[in-house]
Amino acid sequence: MIELSPSRAYSIFLNYCDEVANSSYLLSSRAIKNLLKFIASTPCLTNYISKCNSSIKLNETYNSIFGETALNLPQDNMAVVSVVTKLLFDIDRNNIDMDKFLSAYYKYDDYSARYSHFCNTALVAYAKAFGDVVTYKEKVLEAEEEKKVDNVIKDEVAPYISKMTHIVEGDSLISDAKKDEIITLLDGLYYSFDTQRAKLVRAMWIGLLSVADKYKPLQSYIKEVRRILDNYALI
Repeated sequence: MIELSPSRAYSIFLNYCDEVANSSYLLSSRAIKNLLKFIASTPCLTNYISKCNSSIKLNETYNSIFGETALNLPQDNMAVVSVVTKLLFDIDRNNIDMDKFLSAYYKYDDYSARYSHFCNTALVAYAKAFGDVVTYKEKVLEAEEEKKVDNVIKDEVAPYISKMTHIVEGDSLISDAKKDEIITLLDGLYYSFDTQRAKLVRAMWIGLLSVADKYKPLQSYIKEVRRILDNYALI
């Protein structure tokens, strides 16, 4: 998993969208797969998509985009993110035949022109809608920075921090320098709750992930802390 800030993740997401748009039709499947792999490996993007999906009746909304002669994308940004993400995954998994799809909705002489028009319409709408969702969610997070972090969050996270600290301290297979680095950030995360500043909690969390995300003995505990912080909209 790639831990990136939402703005950085969206910037890279746009690069992958450009790769899809600039690809030839014959090589488009690889470009689409690369975009979807990036999305799937980036927690903040998958989190946004999950929230978008939960905001609509996904299957019903998705089925409604397939008109007789036109692809009818929704007006709502979150719905666009949901249905186009699902559409791209269906194309990638061959649940939708790309040739038949393009022939049905893009009336041009050849597949390259049809694919180009698909990118200039559906993909562009998708990229814009995703950007608007990211911007909106970031504004919500900024507003939440003014709120105090409830002490109950620290109480929920503390047992996992304690367990992770004991694991690191007792691990003879990692260097003392690595131990100090991880323990310092575990302590930083623990005491950041005392400041009641969401921004500082988030910064300590990102710092911890940067040094411990591939350290296997902690992964189950990191997963639980991520769940708690996500439940309280701190990440």
